[in-house]
Amino acid sequence: MPKKRTDEEILQELEEKIEKMKAKKQQVEARKKEKERKERTRRLIQVGAIFEKYFEIQNEEEAEKIANALQSYVGKNKEKILHHDVVVTQKNNASKEVASTKE
Repeated sequence: MPKKRTDEEILQELEEKIEKMKAKKQQVEARKKEKERKERTRRLIQVGAIFEKYFEIQNEEEAEKIANALQSYVGKNKEKILHHDVVVTQKNNASKEVASTKE
């Protein structure tokens, strides 16, 4: 016949389960933070490489000065700049399609 558990035993088991769940939650949160950190690092490297490529940056000081000079212009015109790029790309693609259909 199964032995009946006391309230104390039940409470103890529940406390152990709670501790295990807390540890599991911490592991998942740590994994999530690590993933976000790696994504951010990758993004920073990519953006920095693009910035360096187009502005031929030699050091951090140059990058800071150029970024500072561009900050207000880009801040005011970011949507316009991004939209313009999309429009130009679409026009170029359309021109290529027309040229290929004429051949």
